[in-house]
Amino acid sequence: MTELGKRLKEAREQRNMSLDDLQQITKIQKRYLIAIEQGNYVIMPGKFYVRAFIRQYAEAVGLDPDELFEQYANEIPNAQQEELPGELSRVKSRQLSEQGEKVLDVLPKILIGMLAVGVAVVLWFFFQNRTVNEQPQEQVINEKTEFEQSEQATEQQPKKQNEQKREKEKEQQEQSSKAMVEVVETNGRKSTLEVIGEQLIIDIATKGDAWIEVKNGKGKAFARKMMYANQTETFDLTNETEVLLVIGQTLNTEVKINGQTLQYPVNPSDHVRQDITIIYKKQ
Repeated sequence: MTELGKRLKEAREQRNMSLDDLQQITKIQKRYLIAIEQGNYVIMPGKFYVRAFIRQYAEAVGLDPDELFEQYANEIPNAQQEELPGELSRVKSRQLSEQGEKVLDVLPKILIGMLAVGVAVVLWFFFQNRTVNEQPQEQVINEKTEFEQSEQATEQQPKKQNEQKREKEKEQQEQSSKAMVEVVETNGRKSTLEVIGEQLIIDIATKGDAWIEVKNGKGKAFARKMMYANQTETFDLTNETEVLLVIGQTLNTEVKINGQTLQYPVNPSDHVRQDITIIYKKQ
C-alpha cells in the first residue's frame, strides 16, 4: 500500500464509508477503488483515468485533490503525454462521419425549399403590381370621424393603465423574490450566512468537476454527488430553516440564491472546498 493509498483509505474510514458506498457516490468500479488504495495502477484503463479516479476519490472523502497531487507527485503517473484511447478517437471520427452524411441528406431538401420560396416571392410581386395597376388612381379618404377617434382613445386609456399596473406588479414580484444575504461569520473553510426572503431557491452550475453536498439541518441529504462540466442543479429549499452546502471545488462552481450570484464568503484561492451553512428566515 502506498502512502497516498493509505491516506485515502484513512479518510474514507474516518467518514465511516465502505468501498461499496464510495462506488455508489463516485460511480467508479470497486476494483479500481481497491487498486487506488493499494497503489496498483497497472489494472487501470490508462494514466489519465488514474488521476481522474484519484481526484474523485479524494473529493468524495473530503480531501483536496490538488494538494494530494502535489504531495504525492512521485507516486501518481503523469498523464500529460498520454494520448486519448484509440476507441475514443474512432467514436469521434464515426460521429463526424454520421454528421456529414446527415448534412448531405438534408441539403437537397434545403435547395428545394429555397426554390419554392423564390417562386412564391416572384408570384407575389407579379400580383401586387397587377392589383396596383387595376386600382383607380384616387386618393384614399380617411372616413374616421372625430367621435370615432375620441372613442378609440378612450378605449386605449384603460388598456394602457392595465399594462402599467401589470408591469408594476411584475417589478414588485421580482423584488420580493430576491433574497437578502448576509455573512454572519467565517472560520477557515466554514462560514454561516443569513438569508431573508419569500423563498429559498439555490442554483448550482459547474464549469468543471466538483463534489457537492446539499442537506438540511436535520441531516437529510438532497444531493451528494460529483458534478461535471456544464451541469446545473436547482433546489427549492423554501420549507427549510437551515441548509448546509458543501462545495468541493469552488473555482469550478457558481452558486446562486434566488437568482443572485453568491460571492463566496472565503476567497476560493485560499480554500478550494467550502462548507456554507445557510440560516433561512422567511419574509
